[in-house]
Amino acid sequence: MLKQICIIFFFLIHIHSIAQENLRNDFLNQIFNTISDDPIKCSSEIPDWTYRKVKEVLETDGTGFSPKGQNQKCDLSNEDRKFLLDLIENKKIKAVYEYGSRLSVASNEDKKKLANWEGSQIFTFSEPVFFRDSSMALFFQYRFCGSRCGEGRWSVYFKDSGEWNECLILLSMVS
Repeated sequence: MLKQICIIFFFLIHIHSIAQENLRNDFLNQIFNTISDDPIKCSSEIPDWTYRKVKEVLETDGTGFSPKGQNQKCDLSNEDRKFLLDLIENKKIKAVYEYGSRLSVASNEDKKKLANWEGSQIFTFSEPVFFRDSSMALFFQYRFCGSRCGEGRWSVYFKDSGEWNECLILLSMVS
């Protein structure tokens, strides 16, 4: 009997893992499809300063949020904020830099070219963090396009009719 319970338990964990992987892949494919069909050059690290800045936003009740449209489903509860703040404070959100043929890590040569305005752009993406029964996701994306050129944001996405829509910008950065 114990053996059967263990088999069922591990089977359910495996099914949950597959569902999470599919959710992640759907989200990332949608994001990457808006950027390019070609491989996207990316960084393997989320800059520390972005963690500090979004932490400040999450710690300050009611400030720093920019809603995209009027979607009350994207209002963050205190529990949501605490959950996200814990992840940010402990830097548990990691960069996505391997994703089949869609991403390639920017080489030092790519970075030198970009610094000298000879390259195109280098992106940084976080793993999406799903919460609220996987109907919402926190996501970081940054585009570096030269020594004085970059833009990015920490955003909350909401899944509606099978599509992920950005509905709340926690922190926006432009240089």
